Parts: sequence; structure tokens; C-alpha cells
Amino acid sequence: MPTLKNEPDTCREYGFCNCLECGAVVKKDITLCPRCHSHLHSRKPKSLQKSWMFLITSIILFFPANLLPITYTRTIGQPVQVDTIMSSILFLWHHGSYAVASIIFVASIFTPFFKIAVLLYLLTHPAPKRPPVIQTKLYRFIHFVGRWSMIDVFVVALLGALVQNNLASITPGAGIFAFAAVVVATMFATEQFDIRILWDKYRDYSCKNQS
Repeated sequence: MPTLKNEPDTCREYGFCNCLECGAVVKKDITLCPRCHSHLHSRKPKSLQKSWMFLITSIILFFPANLLPITYTRTIGQPVQVDTIMSSILFLWHHGSYAVASIIFVASIFTPFFKIAVLLYLLTHPAPKRPPVIQTKLYRFIHFVGRWSMIDVFVVALLGALVQNNLASITPGAGIFAFAAVVVATMFATEQFDIRILWDKYRDYSCKNQS
């Protein structure tokens, strides 16, 4: 059953603040955590505005990341081969590297798109009328997968370092830098978003309907 409005049920309403860095619970009027010395906020300041800013940045960069070349492959006697993320996936697929092609597709195209879609959903539905359980699970999932989204950048950096000789060379293109920026922007957008705001909004909605 939802809690009545005059009955405190959160750490903030009891006059305490939870440190997101070390998990310490301290009085909310303290600005620095006595355990890890991090800045304390009952809610992340300007969470929605900052999340929107990084999300819009990632959406803008998503297109050049997928349309611009990520590598230029030069081989003696052959024309320069220009590859985007999708053409690299198709190249690997047509040559039988199904597992590698699938991994790069999931990490480089599906995951960034899914993260952007989830963040867009969370930011455009900031006042849920039901307990935001699914939203919380989605947020934790994209927070978890964010660290694995750089696999394409690592592959290009590794190939560029290994294939540098008189016979062949691989150099990164503008697309890989745009892709890296997309990953970083979505990670910042995820970090800045405070899922507790949705629970606060849901509690306000429940209390309003009870009164």
C-alpha cells in the first residue's frame, strides 16, 4: 500500500542522506561525506537537465558514428578500403566470422541504440503512475552494459597498432571518434540520471490520489 503523505518513508524525509560513493548514511545537512569525502546530495542536482544534454549530444553523434568511415585499410596493389561499422559487420559476416560479427553488431549498434531509447523513455516519462519497477531495472541494465560499449573502439585501436608495416596499414576514421563520443555521452547521461526522482514523483502521485 502506498504511504500516506504525512508519513515519511524515505531516507531524505527522515533527515538523512545516502552517499552514492561509499553507501554511508549521514544527516542531510552535511555537504561532505565523513567517510569518503564525496559531495553529498539527497538527489543529483539538475539531474534531468544534464541527462537531456548528454542524451541529445549522443543522438546527434549517433548518425556520423554509423555513417562515417571507422577505418581506412591500405594494402600494396589494392585501392584503399573504407569501412563503416555496418560494412565491417557485413564483411565479417560474409567471410564466415558470424560470432565476431554478431558481437560487434550488439556492442556497436544495438547497445548504443538501446541505451538511447531507454534514456529517452525515462526522460520523457518522469512522473510514473505505477511503481517504476521496470524503469529501475532498465536503468540498472543500461548502467551495467555501458562499460562494454567500447569494444569497437578497442578493436580499431588494436588493429591500427598491429597492422602497421610496409605491406598494409589500418588507420582510424572520423566515425570511430564519433562512436567513442556517443558511448561517453550515453555513459554521462546514465550517470547523471537519478532514478530516485521517478520514485519521488510516483510517491507524490500516490499521496495526491489518497488525499
